[in-house]
Amino acid sequence: MRQGCPDARARCLPDVRPRARARGPTFGRLIEVHEREIFAYALRLTGNRADADDIFQETFLAAFRAWPPPRSGNERAWLYKIATNKAIDRARRARRTAPLADLRLAAPERDGVTVADLAAAVRALPAGQRAAFVLRKVEGRSYAEIADVLECSAAAARSRVAEATKKVKEKMT
Repeated sequence: MRQGCPDARARCLPDVRPRARARGPTFGRLIEVHEREIFAYALRLTGNRADADDIFQETFLAAFRAWPPPRSGNERAWLYKIATNKAIDRARRARRTAPLADLRLAAPERDGVTVADLAAAVRALPAGQRAAFVLRKVEGRSYAEIADVLECSAAAARSRVAEATKKVKEKMT
């Protein structure tokens, strides 16, 4: 899977980039440091590049409007939280879940289980559990980071991941 947005600097944030420079080097640097991972996260949440591109842009526009972040020093979690909320809002509005066709897993097919089966199982999760599952199982984030993004306790994050994992396993058997 290709990480990041194609030609990100030229295409993804055309409205924000010029104004970001006016805000100072800090916001511009925030974009440079986090654009690829936020796009990849949005892609994993939505399953298609068009929706991921929209969430990516909405995330950085929201960050631009809310700048500076409420807690200095944790801008990454702040961006993940915004992206998660944008993805959940989009799923609620659409009343459907996008396929995870672009999700590529390194694990080979086992016992007749395909990537498509796994994608369908993840797609069936409620938005909050899906976000927790993707953050933990795909992104490899800690429970503390997941809690920060989803605005819950680490125990609640662990519970969401466990419940999501249980549901995915049930769908896979």
